[in-house]
Amino acid sequence: MPHRTLLAAAALAIAAIVPHQARAGIVINYASGFSGACGSGLTCVGNAAVNGSALRLTPAAQSQAGAGYSTTAITLGAGATFSTSFQFQLTQPGGIAPADGLTFVLAQGTSGLGSAGGGMGYQGVGNSVAIEFDTYWNSFDPNSNHVGVDTNGSLSSLITVNPYGVAFCDFTANSYAGDGCMSNGKVWSAFITYDGSTQKLSVSVQQQGMALIQLINDYSIDIAGILGATDAYVGFTAATGAGVENHDILSWQLANDTSIVAPENELPEPASLALLGLAGVASLRAGRRRA
Repeated sequence: MPHRTLLAAAALAIAAIVPHQARAGIVINYASGFSGACGSGLTCVGNAAVNGSALRLTPAAQSQAGAGYSTTAITLGAGATFSTSFQFQLTQPGGIAPADGLTFVLAQGTSGLGSAGGGMGYQGVGNSVAIEFDTYWNSFDPNSNHVGVDTNGSLSSLITVNPYGVAFCDFTANSYAGDGCMSNGKVWSAFITYDGSTQKLSVSVQQQGMALIQLINDYSIDIAGILGATDAYVGFTAATGAGVENHDILSWQLANDTSIVAPENELPEPASLALLGLAGVASLRAGRRRA
């Protein structure tokens, strides 16, 4: 009976397009922004504060450092399994260059904030793992536009990759404003997944108006071993130095499983809608036959 097959397919399509917040693994949900979050779910330290509906880790002023992280430790999945997605926007670059960038961090301690400038608010945070989104070329950096994996408060990254192959973004010929530069003022989406059973980490990003790209694929790292536990305070850090920019987190979700995935790994919405439409037609025809 074809209409039953189509209805079953439609049911699967509905399940596929249920919002992330309905998934059982979600333990942090700021999908709609951060209004009222500081002091209620998030600890905001240093120069971090809610600005409108965004979590502004630092304003575009010199020598700032800020962090926003979970007020209580989050229980991660087996072997520290987690997945997360967030949107960020870096605006009003000034000083000597757009700087310095931000990190997504998991830490065992509660201090939550490291040094300013090139430390990106992360330097010195022990028993921690961070994914850095670095926009300034310090002496320990390979270039001025990269995503990397850091541990134990060190900014000497274990691995670095350039978004869209763009390595240098500064004020030379207004290069920072170009596509692929994280300081270009556009909205960026990040997707991070860690499977504790395989100890593999993957990172994807997407600039507004461009295709999603995978930067890090199945990178081997023992996050539970580095943290010394399978729970962690999770959040973000950022800093400025002689170069500045606003570091804004626009939305954020985190799950203690691998259910948050980059869009390319989900059923595309147009296909889901098409299935729903076909199911509706099948139901209507079945009803007419019964009548």
